[in-house]
Amino acid sequence: MELRRLLALSCAAAVAAGSATAFAGSGATPSGPAGTGLPTSGATPQLVDVPVRTSSYPMYDARGHRHGSASWRISPAGGNCCEAYVTTTPDGRVVESGGTYPWYTKDQGRHWYQVTFDIPDQNDNGPVVAGGEGAAVTGPGGDVYGVTWDAYSGDHLQAYRYDAQTDGWQVAEVVMKSPFYDRPWLSYAKGPFALGGEHPRQILDVTGGGITKDIDTLSADGLDYSDPSFFYYDETQAAPGSFRIPVVRNPDADWWQPHPGTRTLPLTAGGLLRFGNTDDLTGNSACDVARLMPASSTWRCVHMKAKFQGVVRQDSRGYLTEVYPAGGDRALVLATSRDGGVHWRHTTLRPPAAAGTQLETSDMYDVVANGRLGQAVVTARFDDAKHLGHDVVFRVDTRRAQPRLRTTYLVGKGDLQTANDVTGSLGSRFDYESVALLPDGRIVVTFDDSTCAAPTARDPNHRAPQVAILTG
Repeated sequence: MELRRLLALSCAAAVAAGSATAFAGSGATPSGPAGTGLPTSGATPQLVDVPVRTSSYPMYDARGHRHGSASWRISPAGGNCCEAYVTTTPDGRVVESGGTYPWYTKDQGRHWYQVTFDIPDQNDNGPVVAGGEGAAVTGPGGDVYGVTWDAYSGDHLQAYRYDAQTDGWQVAEVVMKSPFYDRPWLSYAKGPFALGGEHPRQILDVTGGGITKDIDTLSADGLDYSDPSFFYYDETQAAPGSFRIPVVRNPDADWWQPHPGTRTLPLTAGGLLRFGNTDDLTGNSACDVARLMPASSTWRCVHMKAKFQGVVRQDSRGYLTEVYPAGGDRALVLATSRDGGVHWRHTTLRPPAAAGTQLETSDMYDVVANGRLGQAVVTARFDDAKHLGHDVVFRVDTRRAQPRLRTTYLVGKGDLQTANDVTGSLGSRFDYESVALLPDGRIVVTFDDSTCAAPTARDPNHRAPQVAILTG
């Protein structure tokens, strides 16, 4: 095993000793994913009776003039105290994966299913998970891949996979992980890659951890994450190469876009780019952009003519969309490129006067780009002078080279002050924004206000982010 694998293994070894307990449950397969011997289990979707309501909020035209209201179907399905994470599939399924278990709806939020699975009994906690954090990404054909971490059941990380052809779910224990896997992030990359002596058609890359997120693990099937990677070490082992993003059509690219927290860009032609390559422990930076090399599944610094400064997406046309803060975090810039990032066209997105003036934090935004629809949707949370947060959604037309704002939506009442990290644990927290598009152009977004009730035994007045789906 090469040195970079040994370094990554040593960082993750604290967990390997006690994490191989087998799952109980239906569909147990001793051979596990990819014949590794890792235990797997089935998972059971259960229809859950959750309160669903419909609310209307203001919408504005491209000039910022109010022109009626939009209706949203709202539900507290899934999520946890402070995080809700949405993604969508080509057949119109919405998957929410911010908490321990994935949830989904097939009818635009009218009914919700929770996908439950067994976990090993640890520390006398029994099989009930006290609360967790999860992430998911959509793969080709509507398959869904996810990971979920829970600190209260012995620091466990589970991987799950939904197979759209069989309409079935599988779950596996992730043995190789760094301790305290706080807030996992997940990316999908089209292959082929060379990994573990095989040449899989895809790679799933998961990273998490409260101390460092520099150790990631790779999987060919979305269940067996036993191949560790240390990106900063990889990037220092070879001279930088040159790379230009190919402009290649790929219908799957409208669906596999990850959350901004991954700091990655899946490419339509195959492969993965990573930004923000700063070592968490030392603060050193190997390079601005690194590429996951197909021939070795290692990270290599690359020089590019394209310059990036925000969250980048590549849609099914092969076009790039980038969003980044501007004007002292009082606005966002949305830029598009049709030549792999060499040339860009820009438009500035500003919140309506009624929706605050400054981003709650400089990274409190998300964007999804859809080439088939010819549009991008951005969600952001702006604070007003009283530090009340307003969730704002911008729909941008990208059918032409020059992007053009079409509609701005407010979602929620904008009447709640939230924190975005552990400093808000005793009050209201909303850690990140999340947005997705359904095939018909309906927007799915997360938001938080005083109506987002999530009572607990300890706090009957507790609130948590909820999911809103545009209905009209």
